[in-house]
Amino acid sequence: MELLFLGTGAADWSPKHKGGKLYRRLSSALVNDDLLIDPGPCIYEYAEDFGTPDLFKNVKDVILTHSHSDHFNARSLIRMTKESNFEVHFWAQPAAYEKLRAGAAEGDTLPVFHPLTPMAAEVIGDYDILPCYANHGDLPEGEIPLNYIIKQGKRSFFYGSDSGWLMYETYKKIKKAKPNAMIFECTTGYAPGDERIFGHTNIAMIGIMMESIIAQKATADDCKYYATHMARTLHTTHEDTAARLAPFGVSPAYDGLKISI
Repeated sequence: MELLFLGTGAADWSPKHKGGKLYRRLSSALVNDDLLIDPGPCIYEYAEDFGTPDLFKNVKDVILTHSHSDHFNARSLIRMTKESNFEVHFWAQPAAYEKLRAGAAEGDTLPVFHPLTPMAAEVIGDYDILPCYANHGDLPEGEIPLNYIIKQGKRSFFYGSDSGWLMYETYKKIKKAKPNAMIFECTTGYAPGDERIFGHTNIAMIGIMMESIIAQKATADDCKYYATHMARTLHTTHEDTAARLAPFGVSPAYDGLKISI
């Protein structure tokens, strides 16, 4: 199983920040070539910039963490539904589907919708997927933010974005699954006193969680750890972030990074 990071930035990145230093598109990821996590507004920008115009031709399923605009873009998903070689299925909560309907124009074909229930496992294509509780807010009424444990065969990974501290119910599922990779969000980087830690994660928080994860043997022996969803204004350079995360055994991801799980 392979995971490709299409974007590793938080909501304060935009195309005007291209050039000069490492540029991060808004967070999204592609599993193998057929499962997309978050159909955000930058996924086709990534495909164009990396010279992969057919990147989404084999996408069959799309799962959503939450419907904030940096993670969910109706036009991206509608375009994918039109251009994929396969029927596209959209797995999310009903509030997100209503946003999709509101963003559709007359004549648009919408993906097949499947409502997700937090903590209720689903078989989606070739994957066993568990949507887990996330610690995030300011969502439409009735929508609960999600993280995911995604398994194919005997290998699995945890994808967390957006979320502050791991919810206890989610941690218990992680410990049971013993994933082979953990992707933390790291929006707030090194920004002491920033109130966004109540719905996001910083480097110090990752360090504390990692201490318990390792001590409790909550992951597989070969587990690798990564950070994504990094705010432009709350981090300095990629190298500085890497140096701050290194003592915890965590690497910052970057757009175009592909990992084998």
